[in-house]
Amino acid sequence: MMNRKYTFAIAVIAGLLISGCSEETKEHAKAAAQSAAKDTAAAIQTAKEKSADALSQAQAKASEAMDQAKQAAAEAVEKAKESAAKMEEAAKAKTAEAVETAKKSAATMGEAAKAKTAEAAAVVEEKAAEVKKTMANETAAPAADGAALFAKCAGCHGADGKMKALGKSPVIAGEPADSIAQKLKAYKEGKRNAYGMGGVMQGQAAGLSDSDIATLAEYISTLK
Repeated sequence: MMNRKYTFAIAVIAGLLISGCSEETKEHAKAAAQSAAKDTAAAIQTAKEKSADALSQAQAKASEAMDQAKQAAAEAVEKAKESAAKMEEAAKAKTAEAVETAKKSAATMGEAAKAKTAEAAAVVEEKAAEVKKTMANETAAPAADGAALFAKCAGCHGADGKMKALGKSPVIAGEPADSIAQKLKAYKEGKRNAYGMGGVMQGQAAGLSDSDIATLAEYISTLK
């Protein structure tokens, strides 16, 4: 609107000059045209500066969100490791206690009882080994793995998954895991291009295995 006003003013002034006004009028018109041109240039420069400031702020927010996501992932992994270590120590203590009890009982029994006790101790140790193996599998910390995988998504979707990527996509936090997994697989295979972000998402999903996609989808579905 401002550019149109200045263009009209310049056109009017130019018309006056052409129509043969007095020298004084021409000078005034010339000065007015120069002033309008300066104001237009200043307005354009101000608009450029505001645009640059807005871009800089958006980049800073994206960087901050990425740092927060990385920190959250690191904390989640550390907590999972601590929990696994505590559970393993507890299992070892229970196993040692059971074996020691069996040994003490064997010392007060006959040879037949000793054999049975030794067999029982072996069974206890075998069961303890199975428990330890099961615990190791269960403490693989799927939530922590999901947080780690989500770290590279946070730059666009936010650390809590509630930011619209590039201001276009819907919020993904809390979306059902199977829906997220299907979309990620489609992006990975180049079969999805929602909101024009197919190329970006294909690059993000390219290195994810089916197991990674399932873990990541489950993590995103838990975000509230």
